[in-house]
Amino acid sequence: MIMLRSLVLLLLGLALAPDNTLEGQPQRTMVPEDIATVRLAGDVQLSPDGRVVAFVVQEAPRALRPGVSRRAGVWLIATDGAGTPRRVVVAATDSAADSFSPRWSPDGRSLALISNHEGAPHVYVLPADGNGPARRLTWASEGVDGYAWAPDGSAIAYTAEDPPLPERRRRAEQSTATVVGRDAAYTRLWTVGARAGDTVATLVTRDSLHVENFAWSPDGRTFAVIVHPTPFPEDQERIALVTVDRGTGRVVRRLADHLSLTNVLTWSPDGRWIAFMESPAESAYAWWFAVVSPNGGPTRPLLKEDSLSVLAATWMPDSRHLLAEIVQGTHTMLSSVDVTAGTQRLVAAIVASQGDFGFSSNGRRIAYLGQAVTSPPDVWLAELDGSVRRLTTLNPQVAQWRLGAVRELTWRNSRDGLLLHGVLVTPPDYVPGRRYPTIVQGHQGDLPWYVGWLGRWWSWGQLLASNGYVVFLPNYRGVSGQGYRLHMTLGDWGAALQDLLDGVDYLVGEGIADSAALGIGGWSNGAFMTEWTITHTTRFKAAVAEAGHSNFFSLAGATGGYRMFGDLYERRIVYDAHSPITFIRQARTPTLVLHGEGDRGVPVTQGYEFYNGLKAMNVETEMVVYQNEGHGIGSPANQVDINRRVLEWFNRHLRPGRTPDR
Repeated sequence: MIMLRSLVLLLLGLALAPDNTLEGQPQRTMVPEDIATVRLAGDVQLSPDGRVVAFVVQEAPRALRPGVSRRAGVWLIATDGAGTPRRVVVAATDSAADSFSPRWSPDGRSLALISNHEGAPHVYVLPADGNGPARRLTWASEGVDGYAWAPDGSAIAYTAEDPPLPERRRRAEQSTATVVGRDAAYTRLWTVGARAGDTVATLVTRDSLHVENFAWSPDGRTFAVIVHPTPFPEDQERIALVTVDRGTGRVVRRLADHLSLTNVLTWSPDGRWIAFMESPAESAYAWWFAVVSPNGGPTRPLLKEDSLSVLAATWMPDSRHLLAEIVQGTHTMLSSVDVTAGTQRLVAAIVASQGDFGFSSNGRRIAYLGQAVTSPPDVWLAELDGSVRRLTTLNPQVAQWRLGAVRELTWRNSRDGLLLHGVLVTPPDYVPGRRYPTIVQGHQGDLPWYVGWLGRWWSWGQLLASNGYVVFLPNYRGVSGQGYRLHMTLGDWGAALQDLLDGVDYLVGEGIADSAALGIGGWSNGAFMTEWTITHTTRFKAAVAEAGHSNFFSLAGATGGYRMFGDLYERRIVYDAHSPITFIRQARTPTLVLHGEGDRGVPVTQGYEFYNGLKAMNVETEMVVYQNEGHGIGSPANQVDINRRVLEWFNRHLRPGRTPDR
């Protein structure tokens, strides 16, 4: 087991303390509008020769108006540090379009990407330098979801959703009716030649295979495919790993039946192993990294018993090692994983924030998303000897903001002694010994809080700290980064709440938090935990619940998912016992409820249930519903509005009389 915390501190030096200086530029307090100015980097792809990195940048909008979104573009940067990043132009008409998913051809002579400049998203290929005409490879009527080059570069495989059936097209012309359970479309796997003149696409997968992810075999004859039996909600948790013959579309072998994560799927260069994420049969809400032979047989877990989680992985050229991005506690690292020994070796300790990860390697060097705690993600380069350097500075304006110091925090559960990890953000003018109004923010999904950049529309750490708050980001049990056994405790809300409250008690005991000025909030899972907390304690004086799960029985009934406690109708009492709405009579905390009107993952009715329950209990509450938004809020204007309301709500109840700095 690597002592990760010590290694991170050793390799990053003083990076954990903010360095906010910018000569000639006075610093100022962050305002909600600042989040809209941040360029967002992602999907880094290193060229086969290691000389160029392709990556995606989501540009800040020029205007903050509803309906105005970020534009995504593919950029290139040389790894030798020469020159500046430049955007790839697909066509003269692509200035108002998006391009994303860059992928180098195996020989490095071409760069493919997805662009929607002709309407639906399709795959285009350009010369490796990004100059010259782009040639369109796919023609699926509904566009392309994802794609990958064949190992020999002769073709690409891609996934695309079925076009509507003629019957549905006729209905759509006459009405807006949707037949539930019949109008969901399969996503299927296709191939098409990559050479000029190749335009005929070949269907690979048929019915009973709704494709989530795929990987080519090294010889190009077979695919590893992660599938559901149908696209219908009742099958969304029935996920399997199979191999499919490219020529016939026949399922060759079923390799694993228990998966929950589908993002990792990679076939070793020698053809002996397929790496994926496996889940225990008794729980779809826990997982570990594993490999399996394409010929069948038992799976081989890797790092299963370690207190960590693998986020992404790819094979090294020797087929004996996988390069993996790993989270442990509040820190991330790139490690080489020995498949035979089941051990890991640190390659580079990196800084990341929740959800901001990704890397690409040619076996000799690694391009990855990295950051400082005072800077959003940029493109970084690591050599296998552990040396790292930064290639881009996409957000120099951040240096003008007064930011808080970020550090890891540890404490123990007072009932079972479990050691817990979290992140603490203190105001830029923090004075030890002085108590501050403190806000707890729950993590979204099952991703832990990392020691990294904390300035997104759903990550309020730096905005609140810049405005004078201490922000506590606890990784209570059930989150990833702690090992699969603790991950399987997802659903033990009582123990998770005790984890959180013990962390707050630690901050109060250390003279950091003001026990009379505590707030709590979060998005998605963080909103659920907010609702659970304020229906079980009155310690908090203000709360913000954004897209929270208030009633698991109605949520599972409406979506077909979330069957985390067994049969929905036989075990309703269990679902009720795990739902915040059941305990609404105990709520006393003023609560701001935020929700996207088109949220399909957690329907807006969940927000209405909690809002109306609070009103029935005469608890101060407001609810804001964002039109044309889903579970995630996409419009920068709406993101800014959310951050403004969050800051004003906490100011109103924890610091009355204070108005936010403008």
